[in-house]
Amino acid sequence: MSGGEGAHWRHLHRLANSEFDFRIRQILPEYWTAATPCEEWDVHDLVEHVVRESLWVPAILEGRPRAETEAALSGDLLDGDPADVWEFAHRAAIEAFEGFDLDREVALDAGSTTGLEFLRQRVADLTVHAWDLARTLTVDEDLDPALVAAVHDWALPRFTGAGPRPDLFYPPIGSAPDTSPRDRLLHLFGRDPA
Repeated sequence: MSGGEGAHWRHLHRLANSEFDFRIRQILPEYWTAATPCEEWDVHDLVEHVVRESLWVPAILEGRPRAETEAALSGDLLDGDPADVWEFAHRAAIEAFEGFDLDREVALDAGSTTGLEFLRQRVADLTVHAWDLARTLTVDEDLDPALVAAVHDWALPRFTGAGPRPDLFYPPIGSAPDTSPRDRLLHLFGRDPA
């Protein structure tokens, strides 16, 4: 693997974590039960999802048994101070990816893939959920342009091509030719920022 591509996606992972971090720091107590663009989740559920996925990263990269990790990640992960839990989770994920050979195979629920592909999936998830949280909190919805471009370019063939589409996200919605890059990305992930 080219070291440049891995370094680029590691950088994007740090950026995506920063985007989500910026929004989570703005959650007031009354927002935790607010509905989000993810129909089945309120703010608590969305943040807990992102925290849980971040805590999974070291376990997946280390090849820990799934049952062991599931037991450790059961219950309400945000009990106590959610900001502290998030801080630990995202730093653990960043550190795990920084020291991992991205050419190595990792086992995910959907099957085996490379560490690089797993990293890309995490970047996409963090980026889109940063927007979800921003929309709910009515704070800045802009996303880093480098993140938008990279996640869009990664997702486009997966979501609109002839191959199987990841079932982790809502189906894409169409975009007009003059749609902004950020909104084209959100449309790919089934979000309507209008």
